[in-house]
Amino acid sequence: MQISECGMTGVSPDLQPALEEKTMSLKFFLLPAILIVFYAHPFPVSASENIRVAVLDNQKSITVQSERGLVLEGMRPGRREKTMIFSASYGGTRPARVRSEGEFTRLNGADYRGWIEIRKKKNGLFLVVNDLDMEDYLMGVVAEEIPCDWEFDALKAQAVASRTYALYRKKNSGKRPYHVLATVKGQVYSGRRGERASTVRAVRETGGLVLVYNGKVISAFYHSSCGGHTEDAFEIWGIDAPYLKGVDCGCQEISKYGVWEKRFTMKSIALSLGKLGYRLKDISGLDIGSITAAGRVREVALKHAGGTTNLPAETLRQALGYSQVPSVFFEPMASGAEVVFSGRGLGHGVGLCQWGAKEMAQKGFDYKAILGRYYPGTELVRMGEL
Repeated sequence: MQISECGMTGVSPDLQPALEEKTMSLKFFLLPAILIVFYAHPFPVSASENIRVAVLDNQKSITVQSERGLVLEGMRPGRREKTMIFSASYGGTRPARVRSEGEFTRLNGADYRGWIEIRKKKNGLFLVVNDLDMEDYLMGVVAEEIPCDWEFDALKAQAVASRTYALYRKKNSGKRPYHVLATVKGQVYSGRRGERASTVRAVRETGGLVLVYNGKVISAFYHSSCGGHTEDAFEIWGIDAPYLKGVDCGCQEISKYGVWEKRFTMKSIALSLGKLGYRLKDISGLDIGSITAAGRVREVALKHAGGTTNLPAETLRQALGYSQVPSVFFEPMASGAEVVFSGRGLGHGVGLCQWGAKEMAQKGFDYKAILGRYYPGTELVRMGEL
């Protein structure tokens, strides 16, 4: 397999030449064979550490393809179909697990390693889970979370943080049919499309390493740019973790998110908050209610026709949009019918600061020193040692 340094990888060899076989539509007549198998294996676990990633949800139809043929778990060996379509006519109540005979399976046009698990939900739509080896998963994550042309020790620090985060989510996923989401609500993951030579190497050179505190896997939060000082997780989410306390950071020296400015009308703020259930009529002012020790806004005070309402700054950020208000490290300035936010940083500010990791790597610090900086008191161990 050929992986580009920082460009996208090519088309999966499993799908060259173009698929020409007729589609096999999984209809009700296949259910008896499928149901027997999936009752016996609802949650298979591989010999090594696996991870279950929710890659698609609420889909009307699912197309799975492989030029080398598809394996439907539990079906007896025989002729391998090259295309399977799961649509409204599929009546399965147990998950169908499919993978390619080759290295990659194409799912709705994107290539993934491991098993593709299709689950029909009560609403008639499909949830798709990619069940694969942890290290294979990370190869598709790291370059989605950090620029692949950054200093190598910054990439290695990200690889360890992402592995730790995924393992923590796995251990605390409860009864959900997946461990982590493939979006910004979990870790961005796009399968083979996210693989780059530099980040794949970073994953391999840190193979199996995770961060622990007192022998337990930590919740390794990370973000883009802290604005000069990371935040105590207790201030953001009420999590009192010794390894997630605020530390000074040099990201401001190089971060492109060093300073920013955003402008909103009072009316747009009221409309945005209304979508979250806040009914604030005729907002006339917005002030800082309280700040954290690091200087981030903890709470804002909104003056309106009904009085004054205090709410968490992160709630205001959520309402206005995370891309519109990059962080709560801001100062609001109200003027007439508008308010201007002048701020710095990007993200919640907890844990590893990616721009800070880059700055440290530029100064010659290795990935272990970087991780020690942002997750104080932690140790590196192999997953197999836990």
